[in-house]
Amino acid sequence: MFRPLFFLAATLLFTICGCACNPSGYLAASKTGDLSNPPAPRVKADAQLALQCGRGELLGAGVSSIARKPYLQRTTDRSTRIVWTTRSSAPAHVEITTPEGSIVTLAPGEEDTSARPEGARQIEANITGLEPGTLYCYAIKEGDTPVARRAGFRTAPAAGGAEPVRFVAWGDSGTGNDEQRAIRDQLVTVPFDFILHMGDIAYEEGTLQQFEETFFGVYSGLLRHFPVFPVAGNHDYATLQAAPFREVFHLPENGSTAGQEQWYSFDWGNVHFVGLDTERVNSDQVSWLKADLAKNEQPWTIAFLHKPPFSSGEHGSDEAVRSAFGPIFEEHEVALVLAGHEHNYERMKPQRGVHYIVTGGGGRETRSVGTSDFTAFSDEVFHFLYVDVTGDKLALHTIDGTGMEFDSLVIDRGAIQ
Repeated sequence: MFRPLFFLAATLLFTICGCACNPSGYLAASKTGDLSNPPAPRVKADAQLALQCGRGELLGAGVSSIARKPYLQRTTDRSTRIVWTTRSSAPAHVEITTPEGSIVTLAPGEEDTSARPEGARQIEANITGLEPGTLYCYAIKEGDTPVARRAGFRTAPAAGGAEPVRFVAWGDSGTGNDEQRAIRDQLVTVPFDFILHMGDIAYEEGTLQQFEETFFGVYSGLLRHFPVFPVAGNHDYATLQAAPFREVFHLPENGSTAGQEQWYSFDWGNVHFVGLDTERVNSDQVSWLKADLAKNEQPWTIAFLHKPPFSSGEHGSDEAVRSAFGPIFEEHEVALVLAGHEHNYERMKPQRGVHYIVTGGGGRETRSVGTSDFTAFSDEVFHFLYVDVTGDKLALHTIDGTGMEFDSLVIDRGAIQ
């Protein structure tokens, strides 16, 4: 009787993974790549924000009323948006203060009536009139009752400014499993200001409940301080063509009429970021990307998407994505393209001047990866990226689930030019 049970278990595992996968995966890298560059600095990301403002703990009334904890969206150099869900019917507002306690502004919480969180209302407070590169605190009240203590956030530096641009990035983040939480715990060991996510956020089907449990339930401690800019993956599209993704995230709405919150761009300091939707590779998105990059004025451009144009993993290179976007990346001198989908890490040799990275090791499980003629380094391992753009140099650090940096990349625009 044991052999049929074993066969059934193996069949189920293969069905879930869709290929040969490691259901637990590898937290530690098995080898090292390029470690000739200075390592990433290790400073707790939220230390200053927590010291100056606090950690946004829920108060008694908030413990009962708030379902999805507050998180930051659409942060720019002059504004941000604070979103949460609540079971309370009382009117809400957000108080923005300096670290010293002086009131900067009060913003009403408006209900998003298009959202349908179970047993709750989705509330959004649009905060404007802020200064670039500035630390602010926010606290939330429902009616006259405080429901969340102060938490800190920082606005983006002014567009085109010289301040460092620092972010973390990963994809394919998991089901709330231990490996996903191990990567989460390593994220705060580097000094970043915002998050990029390469998609496949809510396993397995991208339902609203899965977003609540496997994303907000895991990363709420980060999301209260740091804005996240995601793109949707194929798993996120499995429910209502990614409607839950667009419900919970409030992304820049500059992706043309056809691509609202599906593809978009934003500036952070002297870097222009472009988020693309590889589930909808069509002429509308291609035309938009050409127009967007043609008017970009920043010296650096970074694109992020789900399915990789180059990959030695089990899915392989997505030829449709490469054909649609690759020539545009080359024409407009995009420095770095980040992708997920493959549950491993791979850094490519520069392809016509463009650096491509696969970073799909956020926690789901790891999958085997080989090498191709375009591969510079690859490994099957849980990991995330820490990227720092300062002046003419972009430094990328790859860190595994144990906290070890095992690969790096430096792009020097001065040397290129």
